[in-house]
Amino acid sequence: MDFFETREKYRRREISIYSRWIARLFFLGLALWLGWQWGSLEQRQIQADRDLVLYERAQRIELLNRDVERLNHDLRELKAEKEALGLTQSFGDSKLTRLIKGQIARGTTIEQIHQRLQALGTPVNCRNVENKTVAVATELYSGVESNITFFDGGLGLHVEGKPAAQGSKNNPWFDTTKPLSVRFIYLGSQKVVKGVLPLKTVIPAEDWLLAVEITPDDLRGYVRVDIENCTLR
Repeated sequence: MDFFETREKYRRREISIYSRWIARLFFLGLALWLGWQWGSLEQRQIQADRDLVLYERAQRIELLNRDVERLNHDLRELKAEKEALGLTQSFGDSKLTRLIKGQIARGTTIEQIHQRLQALGTPVNCRNVENKTVAVATELYSGVESNITFFDGGLGLHVEGKPAAQGSKNNPWFDTTKPLSVRFIYLGSQKVVKGVLPLKTVIPAEDWLLAVEITPDDLRGYVRVDIENCTLR
């Protein structure tokens, strides 16, 4: 065997060794790729199953929330009907019962309805409990003196009117011939009374009324507020 034949023999042996290593690496890479693909497919399937379960649970929760909302609405209707019947002392479907039931269902409290019903009474046995003066706010003047409180903040009052020809931004000068707007704030609610002086209104409390009278004051630009505590007849 000469030199060339020997070299060719070793070259073929090296090629065979390299070929076997390349084949092994190829099959190893193919196995890893197939394993990764299989794992990814399993992961995607698990995620899809999980998403489907979450969707079904979300749908069930939405249906349950609708049922709860419907039951709460029915419960409010039943409570409103019971409270309305209790107020009217009647078990019939009277117009007053339906009216009170609708007010309660819309969120009006029993205390507010009770106050409105009390306001229908005639005040008697009145005695003066508070009197103050307040500046009338206008388009030209609006200051802190246009807001006053009574009974340690339990009742707030704000008066607005139309400015007189001589009025200015520093002078609470209002036109006494034009209507005033008086806003009362009490027990978390408001009441607005409009009209020319003198103005009279009542504010219901527990078992009595506050009779309010607003009249002109000697101080120009101001009005006098007199409050009386009255019982009902």
